Amino acid sequence: MPAESKSAEPLRQGAASASLPTRAYFDPAQNAWVLSRYKDVLDALREPALRQEGPEKAPPQVRNDVSAALSQAMLSEWEKEIEPLADRIIASMPRDRPVELVSEVIRPWSLAVTSVVLGLDASGARQLAALAPRLFANDAGVQTPLRSRRSFRGMLQGVRRRIVRVRLDRLLRSAHVPGVQSLFLGLTQTIPEFLANAWLALLENPSQLARLRAEPDLIPKAIEELLRYSGPVHTLVRRADQTVELAGVRVAEGERVMLKMAPANRDSDHFNAPDSLDFTRRSAGHLALGGGPHSCVGALLVRMSAICATRAFVEKMAGAKLIEPAGWRRGSTLASPCSLRVLRPG
Repeated sequence: MPAESKSAEPLRQGAASASLPTRAYFDPAQNAWVLSRYKDVLDALREPALRQEGPEKAPPQVRNDVSAALSQAMLSEWEKEIEPLADRIIASMPRDRPVELVSEVIRPWSLAVTSVVLGLDASGARQLAALAPRLFANDAGVQTPLRSRRSFRGMLQGVRRRIVRVRLDRLLRSAHVPGVQSLFLGLTQTIPEFLANAWLALLENPSQLARLRAEPDLIPKAIEELLRYSGPVHTLVRRADQTVELAGVRVAEGERVMLKMAPANRDSDHFNAPDSLDFTRRSAGHLALGGGPHSCVGALLVRMSAICATRAFVEKMAGAKLIEPAGWRRGSTLASPCSLRVLRPG
């Protein structure tokens, strides 16, 4: 079956921007150099003179501890528990009404996976489920007006958020897992946001969804292609610790560099027919999970989890169709659908 080409229009709202990669340029509005070509972004990810802006990445020892914890043997053990969870959650969805995939399937499953990976007992799992509505409170992506934040209601919301953080920190400390904060963010943000993007791409490419159902052995390759085609990370920001030549420009010490991941993963100089969803493509070179010293430490967990969930989705949501446009949540780094309402045949 040939690869299916889709208009990129629905994706302009979300992670996979339809903008074409361009030569590096300085954007005064962002006060940053902007890199969007595949080679330029890859070189920047590998450049030691560029450091992550904002919250620092996990220290080397923490990254090493997390990598050790995510051994193949451990992943195989988790997989035995995780895959049936996806089957059960999706199988329980009704056929007589629309199903909201993000809130009814993806988030509950990601929280269940979080409990498995962090080794939470039944009480811890219940606490995490109770905190979930607050953890996902800003999914609509609506910014609260400044005057509201200064109001009494805004003050109360701030207090409630702090209480949630305290409870969450206490719960995570009880897990005794290396790099628990990084793992938690990956399990409750990166994985569910990628699944929302990936499943939207499949729903918009029904012949490819049907192909995966007919050829389930293709699913691991499909996950790599979906990471390239619709990965949730649209922008990464770095700052130069020293002056460096990069992408044909001179980045001075202290200057910011914005890495545009979606255009880089759609760069026709690196990927043939990049706007086509093609599960036979060799997509191993995509940048969806970073690269170099800034690569995603939980990449193996992301892949394994996505394969388990998508296998269940492909098998048990056959014939599902979107009944309204996806709602989008876009932050400074990630973008994904916050609502995917579907109906499947009765």
